[in-house]
Formats: sequence, C-alpha cells, structure tokens
Amino acid sequence: MKEFDKDDNRKNFEEFIQNDDYTLERLCHKVGRRKIRKHRSTELLLWLRSFIIVIIVVTVIRGFIGEPVKVFGPSMKDTLITGDILVMSKIKLNTASIERNDIVVIEIQPVQFKYLKFLNDIKWFRRMFPSEDRADYIKRVIALEGEEIDFINGIVYIDGRRHDEPYLKEYASTFEIAIDMPYTVPKGHVFVLGDNRALSKDSRTIGAIPVDSIIGIVVFRTWPLDKFGLID
Repeated sequence: MKEFDKDDNRKNFEEFIQNDDYTLERLCHKVGRRKIRKHRSTELLLWLRSFIIVIIVVTVIRGFIGEPVKVFGPSMKDTLITGDILVMSKIKLNTASIERNDIVVIEIQPVQFKYLKFLNDIKWFRRMFPSEDRADYIKRVIALEGEEIDFINGIVYIDGRRHDEPYLKEYASTFEIAIDMPYTVPKGHVFVLGDNRALSKDSRTIGAIPVDSIIGIVVFRTWPLDKFGLID
C-alpha cells in the first residue's frame, strides 16, 4: 500500500513538473523578467476570456431563455403577492403562441438609453436592463385576438360563454371601468386582467395589449419556499 502511494506521488510530481514549469522555476528563483511578463499577460488574457464568456452566457440566458421577476403590488393577489420571486420564460414566448390563462410580463414603458440610442430599437437587448423609469405589468391573459369579451353581473363571458376562473377569490366580480363592453380584441392583441379585479390596472383601463409588448410567460415560483413550484 505504501509502495503504491510512493509511485502515485512520484507520478503526480512528474506531471506537476511537465505542466507547470513556470511555477517550478519561480520557486527556484530562476525566472527572468520577460518570462514573468509573459506569464502575467497569459493570465490576464485567460481572465479576460473567462469574463467575456460569462457576459455572453448571461446575455443569451436573459435575452432569449428567461430571467427572474419580482412581484410588486396587489393586482395578482392571491395568485401572486408582493415579494414573490418568479421565473419568466422567453423560450415559450418565442416558440409558441400566447394561450388563455397564461400569466405574462408586459412591457409598458421601455428602458431608454440616453447615449447609445440605437440600442433602444433592439428589443431583446433593451428588455434585459431594469430601470427606475421602466414599468412592467404582470397580468393574466383572458381573451385572445378576435374574441369578444363581456362582463355580465360581474362574470366574464368570452364569445357568449361563461369563462371559468377558479383562481379568483370567492365572490370576486369583474366590472368594466373605462372600456365599453362587449369588447372585441383586435388582431395581434390580447385582453389581460389581474386576478385581484378590485385593485388591478389592466385591459379594462389601458385596452388590449399588443402581443409584441409581452416580455415573457411566468412559469415557476422560487420564493417563498412554501410555494415553490409551477404556477397555474
């Protein structure tokens, strides 16, 4: 057993000599200035390359795959409440159409770059950056393009049929605010509502939302831990 340890240690030392000549020479005080500069330059390039790779990976993930979202406000209570941390998918948004009952994040006021203004036109890039001026809404898709939505006695009807909403609190009612009902959703738009109908600024006041303004679809909740999992 001891012989094996000696052989193993000898092999590791030989690999060390072969793979790290600079370190060995440094320990023996035989490294010239030129070699030191070369080593430092190589190290710097390695760090720079690693940094660039990280930036590219983060950009791809946040720009095209998904990103975390934190809930603020009561408009989606009790499904979502202030402080909930969610995962928003951009893959589903890019590969499938928006479906009824999807919970979506909507870009209401885009980030505006003051200096590199041409970046304002690159939608996926612009949406990666949070800003005090940027306002995003989290709402539920209720009606799709071409559908007629109406509120009768506080109940939602789509194309004349009652819309089942098990996620609403008991006795919750939906009434029109600024948009006259019945309302036909324009092409390329969706009609969205908050689950807390009494305290939600949604399509009843701002009208149908262009599908193009949807940033992503909420698919998962990571916080609080007792609610960790998929979101219906």
